[in-house]
Amino acid sequence: MERLPLRGDLERLPEGARSGASSVGAADYNNSMAADTEAAARGVAEMRDLKMTVFALREELERARSDTADAVRQGLSGANAEIAQLRATIGALRDELQEWPIRRDVAVRLARAADLDEIKQLKSGIAALRDALEAAKSEQEAALRQAISAAQDEIAQLQATVRALRGQVQTASAKRAK
Repeated sequence: MERLPLRGDLERLPEGARSGASSVGAADYNNSMAADTEAAARGVAEMRDLKMTVFALREELERARSDTADAVRQGLSGANAEIAQLRATIGALRDELQEWPIRRDVAVRLARAADLDEIKQLKSGIAALRDALEAAKSEQEAALRQAISAAQDEIAQLQATVRALRGQVQTASAKRAK
């Protein structure tokens, strides 16, 4: 592209060249200025677009930083809450673990006491059954002795009756035989 003369270029030209160049130079100058103005306008528009892009990217970066900071704060808050909860759980489990031998001993003692109570009840039941059995045997023996005694008394009565009847039969036979 051919370079067009600028205002300063016209002043440096010799006098004869200046007059011919001034009429041609003015039109070229105006065309040149229009082209420069258009190029400058495009450059200004491009710079404005670039500035807006830079501004938008800055805002986006700030939003991203803010969102990241919020996410970090929320994550940290959640982690701290979880840590506190885990610490409380650990404390409760530690306390329960320390109480476990005591609870186990109490449970064993209660079970043994229950077993001992049951053993005492069973022994008491056995003794009562033994006493009842002894009483039943004693009653049975007394009833047997009484039955034997009654039977012996009856036998003695029957024998006495038989003797009396024999005596009567003999007396009656002797009376008949006489």
